Amino acid sequence: GIPSEFRLLRQLRYLNLSMNSLEGNIPADLSSCSQLRILGLWNNSLQGQIPPALSQCRQFQEINLRNNKLQGSIPYAFGNLHELQILDLSSNNLRGNIPPALGSSLSLKYVDLGSNALTGGIPESIMNSSSLQILKLMKNNLSGEVPKALFNTLSLTVISLQQNQLVGSIPPVIGISPPVKHLDLGENCLSGSIPSSIGNLSSLVSVYLNQNKLVGSIPECLGNISTLEILDFNGNSLSGPVPKSLFNMSSLTYIAVAENYLIGQLPSDIGFMLPSIRWLILTGNKFEGPIPISLLNASNLQRLELGNNSLSGLIPFFGSLPYLKVLDLGNNMLDAGDWAFMSSLSNCSKLTKLLLDGNNLQGKLPSSFGNLSKTIEMLWLRNNSISGPIPPEIDNLRNLNELFMDYNLFIGNIPQRIGNLHNLRALYLSHNKLSGQIPDATGNLVQLTELKLDGNNLSGRIPETIGHCNQLQEFNVAHNSLDGSIPSKIFQITTLEFDLSHNYLSGRIPEEVGNLINLKKLSISNNLLSGNIPSNLGSCVVLEYLEMQNNYFAGSIPQSFMNLVSIKDMDISRN
Repeated sequence: GIPSEFRLLRQLRYLNLSMNSLEGNIPADLSSCSQLRILGLWNNSLQGQIPPALSQCRQFQEINLRNNKLQGSIPYAFGNLHELQILDLSSNNLRGNIPPALGSSLSLKYVDLGSNALTGGIPESIMNSSSLQILKLMKNNLSGEVPKALFNTLSLTVISLQQNQLVGSIPPVIGISPPVKHLDLGENCLSGSIPSSIGNLSSLVSVYLNQNKLVGSIPECLGNISTLEILDFNGNSLSGPVPKSLFNMSSLTYIAVAENYLIGQLPSDIGFMLPSIRWLILTGNKFEGPIPISLLNASNLQRLELGNNSLSGLIPFFGSLPYLKVLDLGNNMLDAGDWAFMSSLSNCSKLTKLLLDGNNLQGKLPSSFGNLSKTIEMLWLRNNSISGPIPPEIDNLRNLNELFMDYNLFIGNIPQRIGNLHNLRALYLSHNKLSGQIPDATGNLVQLTELKLDGNNLSGRIPETIGHCNQLQEFNVAHNSLDGSIPSKIFQITTLEFDLSHNYLSGRIPEEVGNLINLKKLSISNNLLSGNIPSNLGSCVVLEYLEMQNNYFAGSIPQSFMNLVSIKDMDISRN
């Protein structure tokens, strides 16, 4: 801890004990160091309350206690420290209200009380401070309305109030040109419309109003703020078209207006008008029409997210975007044409996510699909009408974590080479027309947590090698033509959900089923299984769904089933 002997250092003016592993309380008698101007105790493990006696050190200019485990309230008398310029109490466990007196200091420039558990409202007095430049109150439990004086400021440049429980509307901007550069009101419960006077914040660089309950249209005047680089209005109920002026700002690098009710077509010249754009996030709106070809000129684009709209036409050749990392075109009405766009994407060497699910993609998947960037981690092709075999070149995509190809018209065998995708965590090939056997090489996918092959024409046995996939949470091979016995080794993994129903599996249920103590669902219905029901199935005490109907089980229902206290649905009929 902090030695109490520091109280004897009456001439001490600067004390920095930060970035150690200090524990215990802050000694109250540190207040004896009456000359103390700067106190730095950040990045430790200090506990207890902030001693109110510290406010006796009248010459304090900086108090930095961030990133500790301090509790209790902020000493009220800190507002009487008239020399104090910097107060950082962030990332602790502080509770109670913000002392209104903090706003009375004429020297205070920087206040960070973020990441605590503070409650109550934001004092008007803080917003009226004539000296405060940076105010960070994010990640607390602050409530009430945003102070009306928010934009009356002559000094504030950074206002961070995100992740609280603030309600009411955003106050109008009354001042002619407040110096606010960074405004974050995201993740609150703000309602009403965005005031058109927000365009008077002529120095604004970033504005976050995301995850609120805002309605109405996006103000046209935002396009007049020549300094604006970041605009995030995600997750509101904004409607109407996006103002053309917003898509005509050379300074913008980040536009996010996802999950609203915005309408209209994207401007055909959008790629020329937003030359600096890096993130364009328009997901989950009602945009329609084609994807503008001019976007191929926005050479700085890193994330292009247009999913969940009503966009139509051909997918453009995005290969001219060298920095593209995320391309989300899912759930629109887009066409693949001759799939030449896929070859083009091989030039996007930084691509990590490609989402083309839920469109009108038809025809065969070209072998150039295997030339996608080696960095790709997520590939979603589900819910289309893609036909033909799965290209064996798929094994080039060695960094894939998620491969979703379900609900298509794929035919032929599952390529053995799919077993080379060692980083794969989710493999969805269900509801296609795949045939042949499940490759033994599937057992090489030891990172798999989800394996769904249901709704195909697969035959043969369930490979014992699946037992090597010891991370597997969900295994679904229902509605196929699999036969043979259930391999005991697959019951040695920690799977939560097994669905082997609607096949031609025969023989007994392996005794190892009792090892599945975390099992939530077991569906083996509509097979040719026989023998007694293993009594140790009663060890699966978190089991919620047990479906064993339409088999040839004999004997009695085990007494141990009385232990299945979590069971919701049990069907052992027609045996």
